[in-house]
Amino acid sequence: MRPRPTPSTRKILFAVYGTLVLLCAVIIAFLHVSELRDHRAQALDRAAAATGALAAQINADHLERLLHRYDGRGMIFKNTQDAWYYVMHDQLRRATERLGTNEPIRIVAYDSLKHELQVLVTASSTPMWRTTVDAQLGSLVEHYESPARHHVKDNGRLLALDPIVNENGKLLGAVMAEVPLSSVDALAHASLMRQALIALLLFAVAGLVLFRSVGRWLKSGEAAHEALAQSHASIADSILYAGKIQRALVPAPEVYNALFTDAFVIDRPKNTVSGDFHWVHRLDDDLSVVAAADCTGHGLPGAMLAAIACSLLNEIVPSNPQLDPASILTLLNTRLVTTLHQQGQARGAGDGLDIALCKINREKQEILFAGAMRPLYWVHQGKLSVINGDRRPVGGAHHDLDRRFTTHRLAYAPGDRLYLFSDGYVDQSGGPDNKRFMSARLQQLIHAHQGLGMKEQGHLMEEAFLDWQGRNEQVDDVCLIGLAV
Repeated sequence: MRPRPTPSTRKILFAVYGTLVLLCAVIIAFLHVSELRDHRAQALDRAAAATGALAAQINADHLERLLHRYDGRGMIFKNTQDAWYYVMHDQLRRATERLGTNEPIRIVAYDSLKHELQVLVTASSTPMWRTTVDAQLGSLVEHYESPARHHVKDNGRLLALDPIVNENGKLLGAVMAEVPLSSVDALAHASLMRQALIALLLFAVAGLVLFRSVGRWLKSGEAAHEALAQSHASIADSILYAGKIQRALVPAPEVYNALFTDAFVIDRPKNTVSGDFHWVHRLDDDLSVVAAADCTGHGLPGAMLAAIACSLLNEIVPSNPQLDPASILTLLNTRLVTTLHQQGQARGAGDGLDIALCKINREKQEILFAGAMRPLYWVHQGKLSVINGDRRPVGGAHHDLDRRFTTHRLAYAPGDRLYLFSDGYVDQSGGPDNKRFMSARLQQLIHAHQGLGMKEQGHLMEEAFLDWQGRNEQVDDVCLIGLAV
């Protein structure tokens, strides 16, 4: 069974078909107007040719003698009454027949005493000597002194006038030919009907082809689009579900509030899921381990690597509470390389992560820090210090498998502040010159707001990030945590 077009397909087909019909109608109308103009121009040319020839043939002296001999209206009542009149009448009659018009060609003259345009000689069987030209042609008086061959009157007739002058150049009259517009336009209208009929037949065939062949093509394209949309929806649902799983692995912000005096968390994935993550684990009442990591890539690839790294930390730290941060990173590197089968690969192959990891001992008021490509910002007694991590990542084949990291031992005082973050915050482009945010600007923010509570600091830092970003796209995942110890 042949599939029927869907409503959207029918709308497209009708829109295309309607556009074609409208375009064809406009073209036919344009051609009709052009053809109508050509027919009228040709009719005027034929009439002008007839009047021009007659004006050259008419004997001006004979016409002048007729005007003097018969100076009253209706004095010539038979075509054969006067030889000169008969000759002129016969010339007009034959020219009218050649022109093929129902309106007789006439010779007209202007009577200056009566101030009217009068018929002198006509091609009709009944003379109209010195009768007034009908009121509809009264406007010809203004053209009489300088007859114009191309004049279209408002009453639906085409006119051509040619002057008759004697040897002295005196204007005695004019030959006037009329062609009804109805007879001229009838030819153009007949052509219009033929064109419209042909167009209807062509559009009937085109409609059949359009709704059958093109309709099937659109139906196929629509089915492919629908399949793609369903596939996209399925992928989007999968990503959303992956986001739920990732949020289940990553600690909630409330966990930090239970472990530290004050804290904030800024977690802004570039996409639904993130390659950045923050992590915390409480070893005992006085000992906690906290980290902020940035995995290679973002989106699903970065999120998968983040899930693996987060799971490895959940396994390594509780099982080895005695390890310092550097040893934790070394073990995390070994486990990650083994898990992803990166050993033996060429340098530059594989994926890894940058991480800042702190072990906080409240009893000793001591912070142990180790970093892989990531620093720790430490505010101690109002002074901001930057403790840089080692210039080697965790995982990947960028460096040797047996990697060693450095543990930094810091003695803190109550009220000190710690900041761990991925590079997405400082790498964001924006601002008035569309440049990177940079670490120096983050340090200025921390220094300027160090007297505020951590949650208020977090709000201001996120606001500063969004203001800097403006309308630009977020370039990377963003993770920044602040802790008061």
